[in-house]
Order: sequence, then C-alpha cells, then structure tokens
Amino acid sequence: MAAASATSSSELPECPVCHDGYQEPKILPCTHLVCKKCVVSWLHKAGVKGGCPLCRAPILPPTSRDQRDLDTLVNDLPTDLATMALVDSHNTLSGQHVCMICEDNTAATSFCLQCDIKICKDCVKTHKKIPGTRKHVIEDLNKLSPQRLAEINRACCNVHDDEPAKVYCSTHQELICMLCATTNHRSCAEVKAITDVATEKRRELEQQAQRLRAMETALAAQIKEVKDMFPSMRKKVKDTFDDLEQWVEKRRQEVNTLIQAEEDATMTSLAELEKWRAALALNIASVGKLVQSASGGALLGMVNSLTPRLNDLESQTGTTRKIETADLTFNFQKLDQLKADIASLGQITKPTSTPTTLQQPTQPAPATSTATTRRTADKPRRAELAKVLRVGDRVKPGPDWSGSRLGLTGTVTAIPSRLAVTGGWDPAGWMDVKWDGECECYHYMGYNGLYELDLL
Repeated sequence: MAAASATSSSELPECPVCHDGYQEPKILPCTHLVCKKCVVSWLHKAGVKGGCPLCRAPILPPTSRDQRDLDTLVNDLPTDLATMALVDSHNTLSGQHVCMICEDNTAATSFCLQCDIKICKDCVKTHKKIPGTRKHVIEDLNKLSPQRLAEINRACCNVHDDEPAKVYCSTHQELICMLCATTNHRSCAEVKAITDVATEKRRELEQQAQRLRAMETALAAQIKEVKDMFPSMRKKVKDTFDDLEQWVEKRRQEVNTLIQAEEDATMTSLAELEKWRAALALNIASVGKLVQSASGGALLGMVNSLTPRLNDLESQTGTTRKIETADLTFNFQKLDQLKADIASLGQITKPTSTPTTLQQPTQPAPATSTATTRRTADKPRRAELAKVLRVGDRVKPGPDWSGSRLGLTGTVTAIPSRLAVTGGWDPAGWMDVKWDGECECYHYMGYNGLYELDLL
C-alpha cells in the first residue's frame, strides 16, 4: 500500500469554529476565514446582525440585512479559492492510493497533474506511450505535497465542469473551456489565456497592496505621532509651570530682599530713636524729681539753666525725631489680569476644517437693533473669527461700537453656548455672544441693542 500524503493532516488549515478542514471557506470582512456552513449556523443563532465569531466585527453589510435569506447572503461573501484548493488537494492525496485507471485496486504510485488522477506503475508506462498523454507531467505520490498539487490544480469550465478551463472571459468574468470560447463567448471583447489574465491581475493586486502598504505606513506614523502627543503635552505643561514657579519664587525672594533691606535700615533708625527716647526719659525723670522735691529757691535757681535744655529737646523731638514707615503695595489690577492669563494656559484645541465657500444670504436680515451692518470687506474676517475664536484669545468691541468702550479689551475664558470674558468692559464676566451667519459676525446683546466683537 502506498504511503499517504507527504503533508500530515495536522498541517491542513482548519476552520476556527468547527476545527475541521475548511469546507468552502468564506472570507469575512474582518479577513477571518470560516466555513460557509459555520457562518450560516452562527448567523442563525446570533441573528443577521451577529458579528464574526472570532472578533465580533460585522459580517453582513447593513444595507443587505434582512433582505434575503442567510444562505444567499453568506454565499455572496468571497470564497478563499486558494485555501479551498489546498483542502481539495489534501483530500485527493490522503487515504489509500489506488490506481484510478485499473479496475483491480492496484496500488497507485504516481499522480498525473494534467489528468488529475492517481495511477500505478503499469499505467504510467502506458500513459507515456499514448500520443495524447505522453507529455503529461507525472509525479511521485510519496513526494507530492498538497501545496504543490494546489499550485498546479487546474480550474474547470463554469459550464462544462468536466472540461479544464483554458481561457478567461473578462466580459462575463468566467473561466471557460475552449468550446465555450468558440461558441457562447465568440463575440466577447476580451477572452484571454488564464495565465495572461492571472499575470495581469497579480500585478494589479501587487500594486494595490503597495498603495495600501504605504497608507498603512503613513497611518502607523500618524498613530505614533498621536500617541507621542500626550507625553509631549505633559512635558510642555511641566516645563511651562516649572518656569512659572521658578519665576514666582524668584520674585518672592526679590520682594523679601527688599523687605529685609528696608527692615535693616528702619531698625538702624529705630536704634537712634531709642537712644533719644532714653535721653528724654532721663530728663523727664530729673524734671519730675525737681518739681516734687526742690524748694522754691532751689527750683528758681535751677530753672533758668534747665529750661533751654528742655526747650531744645522738645524742639528736636517734634521736628526731626520722627519714625518713617514703609508699606508694601501690589498692583491688584495687574494681578487679576495675570491670574486670568494663567487660567487660560493649557487649552486643548483641535483643528477645524474651513469651508471653501461662504454661504451668502439671499436677502439682508431685518434690522433688530441699533447696530450698523458689517461692511462687505469685513465678511471674510467675520468667517475667520468664527473658526479661530478660542479660550485665551484677547477680544475687543468691534468697529461698530461707539463711546468709551472702544478702548476696552478682555480675555476669553470659556466658550459654551455663552462666552465668558474676564477684564475689560463686563465686570460680571458673562456675555451673551452668538455667531450671526447672516452678517457673518459675532453679536453681543448689550443694554442698547446688538454690538459686535472682534479679535485683537
């Protein structure tokens, strides 16, 4: 008895659902291979909206669901003919090798690639003598693998399944035999040899694969860039706020140095004043003792000499012996602005697409306030404003404002349906700002009507 296939059954590709050799393997949209019967059985259980049994990706397109029976829908999925040919070749080479020409179950030793049959030693000799088969390629069954047999496995005519397909009709996209080529497909525009069409299609698939590979490479680079974006953001945040902390700490030390210098100078002055106060205390005590204990004669004898001294002490103390105080001031208006600027740091922004054309209104909008109509030359600027307004932007009243408000500015701190602006003209911070598509500008509802907002 001849040996079995050169490739063991363990090497045969198996369906991941039934774990048997593939039977009409279908290529799912996710590229997984599953037997047709397994796909149908799976969708009967999971429903037409069921996904791939391996990855749960959709199997049937949404537009096709519930329109036809499952067998027809699954049959429309592409079949992996290469895997199917490998399975068929394995089945052909497996089991007992019996000559398919002899009728006495003679052991087969060879395989005719053109006839697609197993033959014994005697039939090989006969095969090589007959003019119609003498040029056939015959290989040893013990050395023939399913992969080799699948590679040269002949295709059959779509109409005459017992005839080998020789040509391909591009008009009907069918593999046909020579009989069909000379009869039913004689008027078709393109009927070429299978090898020529296969070579052309293989080249087209390779070119398309190259384009897809380039797209994959670009997408991989983009994915890496996006993944690296957030660590970069965190580093930028760290560096920025570390610089701010260093700047604040440096300024703290500078202010403390100013305070220390002022304190040292003041303490020196206070030491001098303390000496003067002690001298005053001694003189005050001496005068008090004199007033309380001296007799009238003694008092009168000393008063003329003490009075000039006391007058001099009183005069110097009242005019030159004063304590000069210092104060530490902060510009709280600038501090509030600094806080607002810091609060606007680190905003996440995403690019927005700019339309190629602007929708112009067919008729001007009816006037609803005292605001004047924006000039046509400013309309592109208004459209640009609608796209670039971001948290942290510096804004000001538009040119259609009047009065003292024209010189005021503010900082955007939030952009929900309303716009929060700190500083400038609105102490409350909330402004009802909305984009007006008809005049292509931002409108702010003020006390006297609508006003326009502009970027600095």
